[in-house]
Amino acid sequence: MLTWSFLAFLAESSGEHKGTWIWETSKIVTDRENILAFCKQNGVTDIYLYIDQQKVEPRDYALFIKAARKQQIQVEALGGDPSWGTKENLKDVLEFVQWVESYNLNVQKEERFSGIHFDIEPYLLPDWGNGHDRVLKEWLENMERVASHDIKVSVDLPYWSDQVMIPGYKDYSLSSWMLKRFNTIVLMNYRDTAQGNDGIIVNALDELREALSLNKSVIVGVEMAESGEGDKVTFFEEGVEAMEKELDITRQHLKSYSSFKGIAIHGFPSWISSYQKEGGKSP
Repeated sequence: MLTWSFLAFLAESSGEHKGTWIWETSKIVTDRENILAFCKQNGVTDIYLYIDQQKVEPRDYALFIKAARKQQIQVEALGGDPSWGTKENLKDVLEFVQWVESYNLNVQKEERFSGIHFDIEPYLLPDWGNGHDRVLKEWLENMERVASHDIKVSVDLPYWSDQVMIPGYKDYSLSSWMLKRFNTIVLMNYRDTAQGNDGIIVNALDELREALSLNKSVIVGVEMAESGEGDKVTFFEEGVEAMEKELDITRQHLKSYSSFKGIAIHGFPSWISSYQKEGGKSP
């Protein structure tokens, strides 16, 4: 029987993308070596690192990125808030992009962010429920401005983004709109089973087909942190071994799509905790 650690090794050796979100930015200063050791042990190829300009200095990002590069791990600059989907907060979006661009210009090549990673989620705003066309329109206008910048961008989207139609277009989905402007979307495909009518595989298929037609990429994201949205959205209860097995099933089913780039795991502290609880070697 294949162990979950060996399944993680197989994914790493295949050259497949394996990403994770790190929101606890100050940890890269206090716990840099342990973070990178864990990521290396678990086949992580890309870290989406939240930018906290108040708590972390540019030199600390540079040190972390340089150390990550030595482990063949890329680091994307993570930013976003539901309010960034409104026209009133376009300035925050552009200031973030400009900060990353300026940072990259002022450090050595091996200290640069590999791109920008947006997690905006304006569908969490109260106005979305009152008829989302206005919010959606403003979100897309903000992202159109981002697309004019010469920097690699990936965008987090819910797995149901293929069901959200662009105002004025009957068959033009939110996911297609984003894929036409950016090379990669990360589906927040938060389910704890690979198969079934509401499983990870089925929920990713439409976006994978859209990406295939546009020669773009989809990363399938899962949740490891505890959630108030119900047990089925997270592997928190099942643990890391069950997660890796379901992800391996997912890979086997989706690898026939050239648009399938890999997977990503949300809830970094919960992932480490579950890994150690189930006997994983501490970094």
